[in-house]
Amino acid sequence: MKRHPKLIQLSREHHTALRLGRHLVAGGAADELRAEHAALMAHFDEEERDLAPLLQKHGQFALAERLYAEHAQLRTLFAAISHGTGETEAGQALIAHVRFEERELFPAIEILFAQAGA
Repeated sequence: MKRHPKLIQLSREHHTALRLGRHLVAGGAADELRAEHAALMAHFDEEERDLAPLLQKHGQFALAERLYAEHAQLRTLFAAISHGTGETEAGQALIAHVRFEERELFPAIEILFAQAGA
């Protein structure tokens, strides 16, 4: 699927997140999560800084709230992995989150970009 230029890098990063999610579901990927953690947090921060306010500005409050809520849930699940629990749950949540962004969030953002002529 072709993405708006402002979303291309975020969408590319989802490939890495999906791979990580599958590895977490399979188990034994705590080291991989540690290696990817900073990049994941930067990804979350960018979406919360750039996309969520745009959604809110245009009345898309439910999408913005879901974005924040899922990021918070993933941060909690990732922290649990550092204590030796929850890899499968974290992996499933990460995969579901990426699918939400690619199937619902990004298409909504692209409509807003088109309306703004961005």
